[in-house]
Amino acid sequence: MAEKKLVQTTSYWWVNQGKTYQQERKAGILWAPKAQENGIQPVHWQSMLDVRPGDVILHYAKGIRALSVVAIAAVDAHRPGDLPQDTWDDDGRMIRTTYSEAAYAVGLDELQLDERLREPKAGPFDRAGKVKQGYLFPLSKTLGEAVMASFSDRFPALGVAAGSYVPSEARMEAVELLRVLIGVPLLTVKGQTNKILAVQPPNVIVATEASPAGQPVPIAWVENALQLLRTEGSVTIHPDQIGYRSAFIGAVLLKLPYAQATGSPPVISFQDGTAAEPDTSPQPLPDKDATDPFTGSLEKPFAGTQRGEQPALRRRLLGSMSEAECAICGETYPARFLWAAHIKPRSVCTDTERRDLSHVGMLACVLGCDALFETGYVSVNENGHVVTSSFEPEHKAIASKLVDLEGRPVSAYTKASSAYFAWHLSNMFRG
Repeated sequence: MAEKKLVQTTSYWWVNQGKTYQQERKAGILWAPKAQENGIQPVHWQSMLDVRPGDVILHYAKGIRALSVVAIAAVDAHRPGDLPQDTWDDDGRMIRTTYSEAAYAVGLDELQLDERLREPKAGPFDRAGKVKQGYLFPLSKTLGEAVMASFSDRFPALGVAAGSYVPSEARMEAVELLRVLIGVPLLTVKGQTNKILAVQPPNVIVATEASPAGQPVPIAWVENALQLLRTEGSVTIHPDQIGYRSAFIGAVLLKLPYAQATGSPPVISFQDGTAAEPDTSPQPLPDKDATDPFTGSLEKPFAGTQRGEQPALRRRLLGSMSEAECAICGETYPARFLWAAHIKPRSVCTDTERRDLSHVGMLACVLGCDALFETGYVSVNENGHVVTSSFEPEHKAIASKLVDLEGRPVSAYTKASSAYFAWHLSNMFRG
């Protein structure tokens, strides 16, 4: 019997952000505590667990201020420092989502009263059609699609087809993407090899078997193809749509994580938003020229078994975000400067732990924090703060970095991840 493929449908959500809108928009997140001080877990906080990648969120703060497409489903997360404490518990859940701010807000009175009154009882409106108190509520597909259709002109930067998964690497500007791929063999859909020799705006110099010295290709053509992927979720590899160097452009797009080509003429799209479980079976080390350029620091050695897991871990932690925060130093970096780091090394994890992608990993910058954590110069204590080695580092630059990190709260530290951090503190910390 053929296996049935589950098809994910887009759900719509309404979030009341009020005084937290600016902080959450800046961070590209939603965050809600798990329980009140009295232990009660409100439904409008528990609803965070029902949100899926590709879902659309309407952000309300004295009007609908933004629409967003969910990049990463809810994970356990400590309350971000920028959010007001009020009476909230610090133990909560976080969703990463890609905001598109309105040119000017959509007022509540612009949504027809009868449409609001038809929303389910669990939705965001009371019996008078006014907005309920609470955080996150389900919205009907009918009203969600009506808002997007009626007010799309106010959200010009929405930029992602609802329900489609777009990896963070596809949000890079074309010129940056091409620089990452210099010297990497690029296989076209028909099996021919192209190679980028140089990036010299406004062109990229591309070598083929017929032109080994290279020929110029406009970078704008690659940018146009990327834009189609971001907005439509797919692009047809044909000169009529993306220019006569469509084979090369298709080879570039196929280097993006989870990109796939189907049909004739080939259509490139991304696999659905559900992150695959990592393949933990032994695999040979890849040939150097075949190395995936989108697995973090290019100077970081890794085994073949890690190659199957790193993209899945990266997808779970980063999703469609073009930038995110390093869990250790707290600085925000473009996605290409972040490594999906294992808190507890995968080589000593059980099979269950390897598959606990939401908690066994964290995003760490390749500008120092990943290496310092991996080599045990820094770790995380039982209070979720950075501790640094008391041993004198062999270089003053390391000592300076440690001083900056000491005592910082670690955003990835939660009740669910604490056991992994405890293992690191006991087994790898130099202190």
